[in-house]
Amino acid sequence: MANARRSRAAAVAILAAVTLTGCIILPPPLAPAPLPTQPAPQPQPTQSAEPTETLDPSDRVQPDEPVSETDPTADDVGEYYAGEAPITSDGYSPDAATDVVLQPTRGTPLLQAPAGLPDSAAGDEYLPDVAPSLTGDLIHSTVGRLEMTDDEGGEYTCSGTVVNSGTQNVVITAAHCVFSDDTRSEMARITFTPAYDDGDAPFGVWEAEDWWYPEQYITANDRWLDGVDDNGWMGFDFGYLRLAPNDQGQEIEDVVGGQGVSFMAETNGIVLAGYPADPAPFDGEVQRLCSDSTVTYGVGGDPNLGVDCTMGGGASGSGWVSNVDPATGAGLIVAVYSNGGTDDAYGPPLGITAYDGLLAIEG
Repeated sequence: MANARRSRAAAVAILAAVTLTGCIILPPPLAPAPLPTQPAPQPQPTQSAEPTETLDPSDRVQPDEPVSETDPTADDVGEYYAGEAPITSDGYSPDAATDVVLQPTRGTPLLQAPAGLPDSAAGDEYLPDVAPSLTGDLIHSTVGRLEMTDDEGGEYTCSGTVVNSGTQNVVITAAHCVFSDDTRSEMARITFTPAYDDGDAPFGVWEAEDWWYPEQYITANDRWLDGVDDNGWMGFDFGYLRLAPNDQGQEIEDVVGGQGVSFMAETNGIVLAGYPADPAPFDGEVQRLCSDSTVTYGVGGDPNLGVDCTMGGGASGSGWVSNVDPATGAGLIVAVYSNGGTDDAYGPPLGITAYDGLLAIEG
C-alpha cells in the first residue's frame, strides 16, 4: 500500500453518449479541457517534499488542537487513527478528533471491529435489483451521485451521502467536488441524485443551495497544484452541501433518511459506497461498494485512512461508514473518499473542523 501510486480521484463522468472513464468534461467542448484527474504538476504523495528549515511553519496545515492519540471517552466507538500516531512521518496532522457522534435517522450502528459487510475491494454493485426506499437499507437510500458544473461550463460527477443534521438537508462529500482544481474556484452548480441508478432518480434530483469546505484545504491544495508540496491537503478534503427542498417542500432527510457521523476518528472497519466512473468497467451509472475490516493510516506521510478498493474517479466524496449494521445499513461516517491508487482508497478522518463545518452549513 505504501508503494501504491495515488492519484487524485476527482470526480466524473460524461453525461452524454460517451463512455465514462475518470474525470472528463461533458458534454465535450470545442477545445478539450484539462481532466480533473490530471492536474499539472502532479507529485505523488509518497514522494512529497519533506518539511525543511526554509518552510515557514505558519504555512503548514494544522487542525484545531488538541490531536489525541487515545480515546478520552468512556464509550469507545473505535480506535483513533488506526492505531497510529496522528502526526505522520512527513509531519502532517489530521483534523483533530473530537467527542461528537451523530446517530443515523434509523437503525443502530454495531460497535464491532469487522466492517459489517464481507471484505471486498472489487467495487461490486450495491444491492442490485433491490428498490431503494425510506424504510430500506440506509446506505442504499442516502448515497447519491453529484453532478457539478464549473464556472467555465465543465461538467463532472462525484458521490455524496445524506447525513443526519439539524436542518435535515445536508450531504457530505469531498472538498474537491465543491472547489474546482481546473478553475480554482467554487463550482457554479451542483445537483444530488440519491440512489441514482442508470439514469433513474427514484427520489428525485435535488439542487444544492449552498456549500462549505475547509480553508485548510484551499491553502494546502493551492500549494500542491503549484508544485511546492502536498502540504497536508489530503487531511482536509471534505465538504458539505445544503440542499433546497423539493417541489413538495420536503427536506431530503424526510425522503431518504440520514446516515450517522462520528468525528472521533473511528476505524472499526469501513464500508464505502459511491459512483465510480473509472477504471473500466466502472461507468458511474450504478451504486458500488468496497468493504474492508483492516484500516491503515498515514501511508505516504499523509493524514489519511486507507483501505483496499479499486474504485476510482467518480467515487470521490463517498462516505466511509464504520460500525455498519448489515441488516439496516446504519452506521457512522468517519471519512470521505479523497483519492486513491490502483487498488487503494484514501480518506481524511473527520474531526473538529468537519464538525464546525457541519454547524456552519446548517446556518
